[in-house]
Amino acid sequence: MTTLGKASSTAAVFVIKVDGRWFAITFGQCGRFLLKPECWEERFGLLVSLNSIGQNQIKSIDKRTFDALSTHSKVQSSQEAAAQEFGLDIEQDLVRAVTGSPVDKELGQRVTGMDSLSVSVSIVLEQLPQLVARYRAQFNSTAYKKRFPWVDHLSEVTRSSLKEELDDLLVEQIRAANFKRCWMAVPDIIEWAGIDGFRYGFTKKNPKHHDIHLSEFLEEVRDPQNISVDRLRQKYVYCIGDDDRQIHQWPVYRCIYCELDHEKDSYLLSGGKWYCVTHDFVQEVNESFNRVPVFAGILPEYDDGSEGEYNQRVASDNNFALMDKKLIMYGGGQNKFEFCDLYSKDKDIIHVKRYGLSAVLSHFFAQGTNSGELFHTQSEFRKLVNSKLPRSHKISDSSKRPAPEEYQVVYAIVSDSEEDKVTIPFFSRLNLRAAVRRLEGYGYRVALAKIQVNEARSKKKRYDT
Repeated sequence: MTTLGKASSTAAVFVIKVDGRWFAITFGQCGRFLLKPECWEERFGLLVSLNSIGQNQIKSIDKRTFDALSTHSKVQSSQEAAAQEFGLDIEQDLVRAVTGSPVDKELGQRVTGMDSLSVSVSIVLEQLPQLVARYRAQFNSTAYKKRFPWVDHLSEVTRSSLKEELDDLLVEQIRAANFKRCWMAVPDIIEWAGIDGFRYGFTKKNPKHHDIHLSEFLEEVRDPQNISVDRLRQKYVYCIGDDDRQIHQWPVYRCIYCELDHEKDSYLLSGGKWYCVTHDFVQEVNESFNRVPVFAGILPEYDDGSEGEYNQRVASDNNFALMDKKLIMYGGGQNKFEFCDLYSKDKDIIHVKRYGLSAVLSHFFAQGTNSGELFHTQSEFRKLVNSKLPRSHKISDSSKRPAPEEYQVVYAIVSDSEEDKVTIPFFSRLNLRAAVRRLEGYGYRVALAKIQVNEARSKKKRYDT
């Protein structure tokens, strides 16, 4: 008989009651697993840390960035610094945890806070109730709003009971066919040129659709009034390629975007997760979005199989030069950039994208800002752009930095919604605001255009025989 070995770990929880509230202090690597899930106060450790740490005494930040890649990262420095020195974007980053040194050393030499609080402090057991009471006072304090006012703008909902409440409100919206603030869209970046359509089931009785829509999904559900969150998680959207094979699949729930007002805050469902956003921040972002000018030019409606086909058709008008897929190798290695999709004689730098959820549009806005920055700052990039432009659209002197106010960056989004101006998710509005600020900083004018989908194409269903 062979013995492979034994493993053991020590875990414990010390529970103490202070001022009518229970506090649990865990020990060992597994101590926290002895607690019942979600029996703790959300963001307790984060708020205690932010109220205790000096503004320039942060050691590390754990954040999630809602940009083109929606990245999670932990950034730490060799010395304590202010939040902005960690590359933190106070409008697009969700702070999940923070580590730093308290101003008052009686609270610890170093604190780390997320939901839980981790501290390095030397005390005797008899002092524990007083210390815990001080941590509770730090949690209740609003002092952090002066030093870190942006931290409340955005937070992920982690409490199951609240997520269930929000899911119930979502279901009410869907059953009532209230789609003004609730819709479906492709959640990932996909190559539209190779896509034949979408199904809400993978059998021949399920028709192929040009795009995905909540109303069309409900038409194929046996009893829409009995829709539930479980059904939304169990049902799938299938993305079908030209050869009728499945390219992608996503749970319907992940494809739904929804904005809800609940009690004192606004909540967003995006990519299958709920987020809490303060009303003031939502209003601020919405006002910025509403100030973005609508493109005054005319772009024909979309009645094509792909963005590429659309761009090629539009470019048959001599006013537009086709720049789609004309990749520019720049910056060494395999770096490739696309200047734009269409370039007009009026110096409109037009980027075209089929509608999608936040990740899709965030990537779209980033492409426009990167292109605009290179065109403004790099003469070699302008020279390469000029080499791909037809004679009728060439830049007179590519070596000379252009007057950017002569150029307009246009984000044109293909959408079959009924509104005159395209409606995009909150995180996309947030990213668009950042893109507009960056481009306007270089002197560009920026506009938003909606490319309407041909009505017959939008409503077309195809059945396989």
